[in-house]
Amino acid sequence: MTKGVKHPSPLRIDMGFDEALERFIQTKPSELEGGIKRSKQKKPPGSKKRKPSGGSSQSIVSLRDKRMAKRNKGR
Repeated sequence: MTKGVKHPSPLRIDMGFDEALERFIQTKPSELEGGIKRSKQKKPPGSKKRKPSGGSSQSIVSLRDKRMAKRNKGR
C-alpha cells in the first residue's frame, strides 16, 4: 500500500505507563479548551519576530572575524 514511503519515528516518552496514565487523568478539560482557544486566536501584528536580547551590539559577522583572526594569528 505505501511502498517507498518513510514514516516518522514513533513518539518516545521517557516514563512508565502508570505515570503517563496518572498525568493524563489529572488533566482538566477546561484547561485544554482555554489553550486551544488561545492557539486559534490571530496574533497581533507587532509580534512577528523578537530581537535577540544579547547585551552586545556587535554583529555576528564581526565576532566571527575576531575569532578567525585570533585563531590565525595565534593570540
